[in-house]
Amino acid sequence: MTETATASKHKHKSNAKRRCLCACLGCGLVILLLVIVVVILAFTLFRVRDPSITLASTRLAGVAPQVSLPSMSIQFNITLDIVASVHNPNRASFTYDSGQTNLTYRGTQVGQAVIEPGRIPNHGTGPVRLSLTVDAAKFTNNLGTLIGDVINGTIAFDTYTTIPGRVAILGFIKHHAVARSTCHVEISVSDFKVKSQDCDNNTSL
Repeated sequence: MTETATASKHKHKSNAKRRCLCACLGCGLVILLLVIVVVILAFTLFRVRDPSITLASTRLAGVAPQVSLPSMSIQFNITLDIVASVHNPNRASFTYDSGQTNLTYRGTQVGQAVIEPGRIPNHGTGPVRLSLTVDAAKFTNNLGTLIGDVINGTIAFDTYTTIPGRVAILGFIKHHAVARSTCHVEISVSDFKVKSQDCDNNTSL
């Protein structure tokens, strides 16, 4: 083989290696740019926002409160059907696991309910239904106050709801979140419907 042919062969190999190196660098730059774009979108356009929870309705599904005077006895074992509304403002769906709602009366927990797993679509609002049993025995320390509230026609409760879940950005970037809502609710004794409510919503990421 002549020196010219040998030099040409080496030059061809060198050019091939250079082209391969350039191709690898180009692929690496493209991947890097895609990663940067995904990160920017995740923290801007697809930034996780707070899902909000509000109490939509409360319906009596058991025994209504009864007060007997002058013996001052009260029957208050009842079940409430509660519908809460969860709004998801994110561009991705919010999938939540089993949640929980606690019902308190003047600082004493008097009921608890479990929220079944579910999913709220992006920019969507979905109902969360639960059945909550109020334990009459828990009212012992506040019996006098409760009787007064029943006579006045309005009972005030506080509800604390937690719904843990996750928001999947672009289908594979998952942000874990816990939606929380604390509500002060006044319920009318006559029909046991929500008379007024004041809720504070927040999400912990």
